[in-house]
Amino acid sequence: MSNFIHLQTKSHYSISCGLPKTNQIIDKALELGMKAVALTDKNTFFGLVKFYNYALEKGIKPICGVDFDVRVNDGYTNLILLAKNKKGLESLFKLSTESFTNSGLDKKSISEQDILDYAEHLVCIIPASSMNLRNLALKKEESLIVNLYTKYQKAFAKNLFVGVSNVSELGYDSASALACNLAKKNNIPTVAINDVLFLEKEDHLAHQAKVAINNSTLLKDEINNPNVSNEQYFKTEEELRKYHDLEPLKNTLEVAKLCNVFLDEGQYYLPSYEVNDNKSLSEHLEELSRNKLNEYLNKNKHLNTNLYHERLEKELKIITEKGYPGYFLIVMDFVKWAKSQEIPVGPGRGSGAGSLVAFMLSITALDPLEHGLLFERFLNPERMSLPDFDIDFCIEGRDKVIEYVQNKYGVESVAQIGTLGTMAARGVTRDVTRILGKPYGFGDMIAKMIPLTPGIKLKEAIDGSPELQQIKEDNEEATEVLDLSLKLEGCARSIGKHAAGVVIAPNDIHEFTPLHYDMETNSMATQLDMYDVEDVGLVKFDFLGLRTLTVINNAVKSVQKINPSFNLDDISYGDSKVFNLLSSGKTKGIFQLESGGMMDLIKRMKPENFSDITALVALYRPGPLNSGMADDYINRKNGRESIAYQHPDLKKVLNETYGVFVYQEQVMEAAQVLAAYSLGDADNLRRAMGKKKADVMEAEKSVFVNGCENNSIGKKKANEIFDNIEKFAGYGFNKSHSAAYALIAYQTAFLKTHYPSHFIASVLSSEQDKTDKLEPHVKDCAIMGVAIVAPNINSSHPTFIVNDKDQIEYGLAALKDVGRKFVEEVCEERKNGKFSSLMDFASRVDLRKGGIRALQSMAKAGTFDEICSRDEAVSSIKNYLEASEQKFRSKESAVMEMFAEEQDLKVTGYKSQMFSESEKLKMELQSFGFYYSKHPISLVRKTLSSKIQPINKLITTSNEKYIPALINHKRIVKKGTSIFIFLEVSDETGLIDVSVPVELYDEKKPLFKENSVVMIKGTVVADDFRKGNLEDVGIKIRATDIVPIEIARKTVTSRIRLDVSRKKLKELGNGQFDKLKSLNDPNGIDVVLNLKDDELNISSLLKVDTFKISLEDSTFEKINELFGEENYQLF
Repeated sequence: MSNFIHLQTKSHYSISCGLPKTNQIIDKALELGMKAVALTDKNTFFGLVKFYNYALEKGIKPICGVDFDVRVNDGYTNLILLAKNKKGLESLFKLSTESFTNSGLDKKSISEQDILDYAEHLVCIIPASSMNLRNLALKKEESLIVNLYTKYQKAFAKNLFVGVSNVSELGYDSASALACNLAKKNNIPTVAINDVLFLEKEDHLAHQAKVAINNSTLLKDEINNPNVSNEQYFKTEEELRKYHDLEPLKNTLEVAKLCNVFLDEGQYYLPSYEVNDNKSLSEHLEELSRNKLNEYLNKNKHLNTNLYHERLEKELKIITEKGYPGYFLIVMDFVKWAKSQEIPVGPGRGSGAGSLVAFMLSITALDPLEHGLLFERFLNPERMSLPDFDIDFCIEGRDKVIEYVQNKYGVESVAQIGTLGTMAARGVTRDVTRILGKPYGFGDMIAKMIPLTPGIKLKEAIDGSPELQQIKEDNEEATEVLDLSLKLEGCARSIGKHAAGVVIAPNDIHEFTPLHYDMETNSMATQLDMYDVEDVGLVKFDFLGLRTLTVINNAVKSVQKINPSFNLDDISYGDSKVFNLLSSGKTKGIFQLESGGMMDLIKRMKPENFSDITALVALYRPGPLNSGMADDYINRKNGRESIAYQHPDLKKVLNETYGVFVYQEQVMEAAQVLAAYSLGDADNLRRAMGKKKADVMEAEKSVFVNGCENNSIGKKKANEIFDNIEKFAGYGFNKSHSAAYALIAYQTAFLKTHYPSHFIASVLSSEQDKTDKLEPHVKDCAIMGVAIVAPNINSSHPTFIVNDKDQIEYGLAALKDVGRKFVEEVCEERKNGKFSSLMDFASRVDLRKGGIRALQSMAKAGTFDEICSRDEAVSSIKNYLEASEQKFRSKESAVMEMFAEEQDLKVTGYKSQMFSESEKLKMELQSFGFYYSKHPISLVRKTLSSKIQPINKLITTSNEKYIPALINHKRIVKKGTSIFIFLEVSDETGLIDVSVPVELYDEKKPLFKENSVVMIKGTVVADDFRKGNLEDVGIKIRATDIVPIEIARKTVTSRIRLDVSRKKLKELGNGQFDKLKSLNDPNGIDVVLNLKDDELNISSLLKVDTFKISLEDSTFEKINELFGEENYQLF
């Protein structure tokens, strides 16, 4: 065994430095025969629990400490603090948190006084290489060094040591020697330390690469950093004997004896919940639940009273036995508070909806017995596991609920859960490419060779990709990138905050975890992650923000303006109109049901009841879709396939889903019915099947088969049933979650069915900060027959609202560059009367608060069309801003100078431009983020050959077609060595997908820009991947060419027919025809006159041989002027 252990070791959790994983540190100590090892990350404890647990697992004593940066005089030094016991660990937690609260300083740090205040229960090691001590030693300030030692001896007594690190490259030898000698003279023992940053000497390069990534520098700039030596690796006792006497080595073992920290794992701690009348928590929970159940049964006389009472008592018994009454009451309390504040709360999420107690406490909103939901799926009496309520709140009110919890239980006891971002396969290759100074494109190329499979490891990607293997063998630069990336993968990269998790401690949270400061949200979060906080006994509460709840809430409030008695609690969940809407596929904006693939699934299934919606939520996942489960369900539901059960007893389990195992609960019920499992044991079986561990499954199979045999089911049949259940168990979904989300889906569908304008307005308002998300919902208005009117300075509001004509008015703050506060000020001023002109607007509203970009965006969107022409608004808005600015500055001066007069508004110096329709459309694109008033193809449709069909008229054909279209989206996909380019294009009639050969894309790349109007040449083929895109006919285009619309117009058009009556022809006269002849272009197209005789009701075609006309935009403007847009056609 080694007579030395490492007391200063940093892991990758130090972020700014440190390379090894915590398990690697333990494994290395074990390899070298060390009985203990310390983890002393820089100011933090992110790796504490994982380090502690793995050390115990391997029989190594874990020493818990921190290497703190300490503020002294005008600089920083560092001290190593180790916890002697649990109290000491709590002190370190507080100090670590303190280091983050000083975020205004240039680095995380604590004060020297902080350390001295918390000295009890701590071991302190003053490194001789620390900046403070080193500077004093180099200056030979012996008296000051002694004073320093005396100060720390007074605080730490016999728990003070001086750490000696003789790493010659750092130039610390003389300083270390003096510090060591003075320590001995003052009876302070010395210990050998090495400030370990990596495990092997050759890891120095990788460590500096990590530092470069963190510092956003180049590796070449960090390699020769004098503050880090290649000697800072995990040295053996023998290697350290070259520098140290035996005493400082052996003293490390004495330090280890002083440090005895034990984490209280395996226990859970909840805050106290106050109950009146001296009742216990369980008595209070029972009383509340029973009273609520009696009320519920009195309102629902048709329900089986005995069944509900039995279920409630069973749940209460399990909850009490497991010690969780407080958990239920705490959740009930903050849910109740949220509802009292009119903050919408979801009906449930995850398995919690399976609890009748939760339903009685109004934590959830589904009757679990009505929907066949199981309590044991939520809280298994056979397994030691915490209940876990995931609560959805309206996204606008979620933070208020967390604030309520902080106020109720104390800010010092509540924190959100922290997260740690690590270097993943793709990200690390890009990072390494950058620090090596190589072009971004090179790293991007390598990164894109790595599959997008979640959680894939770099080695796994290389082993599975011949392309990556080839580039690694053939390209030295790629080898350098990949080899270094392999060493850095998995290292901590950033710290953050969990989206939902909150912990509530019974006392000061520092008894369990330190905190860190999350700069993004300006709040504190735990340093321990969601798994580690549970390991140390804290219970996680999930406060999720769900946008759909906000949508529903705002829609209901809007509806109540015209129907005050409307309440979602009163709606029918069997409304045929709702199911008709769903079956039609008009599901845009409907929760969980709006994706293209889901629309197809819905149209195929044709849901008829709430159970079908529950099944939809469960079936629309890769497993059920790819395994054929979804097809089986649909075919059996619609009578295209017979329903069969492997055993008659399975009918009552699978009848609802037509003999298909859709839910995890069905696996549990099948085990209960066929093999006499308890539901707790059945839940364990379900979990085992999901994890697919061969040895566990073999044991479970034996239990299942024996249970079946005891139930008079033959062994062969039992094995067949087990194999079938096992096959589908991996695809089964949590029914409680499906049912709860189906409830939200139905509510949104109900609102869209009966109050479409109010619902879509609410959806649009919820997305208005993301202009790219608005277009589909604006188009949905046309599909639903809902009128949406353009922004209007005299009627629009910041958000989308429904006016008294049942029209949606476009939200002004949804326009690009337009801020909500400015719009609110405009609306406030409008209460004093509508604006009569731009002059009036600029006189009454301080336009400085909007700014030129906002005002231009409003003008281009037509916001001022009611008070002036768009041409004038766009041309002059900058001048009005300048005049408004001058007026309001004068007004401010008038306030300052009592007798100054306010100036009148003067606007001069602009010339009104005339904009064409196409120019106005482009302006709309700039303001709305999409073409709002009309599709750009509608402007050019008339100027194209009538043989060119719109998208909604396309059918599969082997003949090439010309399709004028707007490019909405472009997607480039790499699969192995192959590259695929896909476009989503549209015209005024619909959308279609286009596949583009890579050669064509490379040849004409500038044409493939999003929002470009182009002519696509190609064949229309069946699209098996995207069925249902065009009225249940899945088609796409295989492009063979793409050209600008102006060029294509000349290619596909051979003549123009002008429709004109003989009477009109006479009216035109020679002068008018001279204007037409002025368009003559020898390279143009033929002109044919269709002469109509209105009196005889006949017409005749006459080819004009004297001239041809060009196909320029100006030509069509002139023809429109002479003949009218409706009187010509191209062929």
